[in-house]
Amino acid sequence: MTYFNTFIIDDEKDAGLLLQSLLIEFSPVLIKGVFTDALSALDRAVTEQPDVVFLDITMPEITGMEFLQQLSKFSPQTKVIFVSAYKKYALEALQNGAFDFIPKPVGKDDLRRVVHKLVASGKPNSRMEEASSHLLLKTNEGHHYVAVEKILFLEAEGNYTHLFLTDEKKLFSGVNLGRIYEQLPQSLFVRISRKYIINISYLTFMNFCKKQCTVSATGKEYQLEVSIKLKDLKQCL
Repeated sequence: MTYFNTFIIDDEKDAGLLLQSLLIEFSPVLIKGVFTDALSALDRAVTEQPDVVFLDITMPEITGMEFLQQLSKFSPQTKVIFVSAYKKYALEALQNGAFDFIPKPVGKDDLRRVVHKLVASGKPNSRMEEASSHLLLKTNEGHHYVAVEKILFLEAEGNYTHLFLTDEKKLFSGVNLGRIYEQLPQSLFVRISRKYIINISYLTFMNFCKKQCTVSATGKEYQLEVSIKLKDLKQCL
């Protein structure tokens, strides 16, 4: 079955929770977050790139239309479904690239129609999709658009992540290692331990006795601990 990672964004908490309770009945929809702060939700959506966003239109921090414009720049595959009591916005929403529009109060028939439409459209966002050549990374400075082939390895520090690049630059992100790993192509990256993910293009040496591997670029080497079985690592090469 195809599953759709889904955000719900509505500045009215009760409205968001009600929509969540209704969507739970539809198994293809996996609710990954319910947000009342649209700007915070936009940051999360840009970083995590959910498959679907159910979005209110009239919100204090940023309007739904503005949210859609920003999200479309960084996560064009995400399908936006507007949920609003103001039906006059329906045509404008669709003209601006929304996947669909549901009027409030939300009815199960409308949700059923939209979920069937989602399933019929297929899921654009999955780790099997190897076409992505860049990683959109949120840092304290803003959002970095990083070419994945330039990533040497990644290191976890609690819920944060350090990215080591081939030009010896280093980026620090508030997104945890697991979430970033979901956005990386499996053909290039292997998680060798809870702490490290390496780009196998730069793997130069494996020490079977010490359970270490070496990655290097531009003459600089890094020795990293390996907790997975080395035979499993070799199978990934």
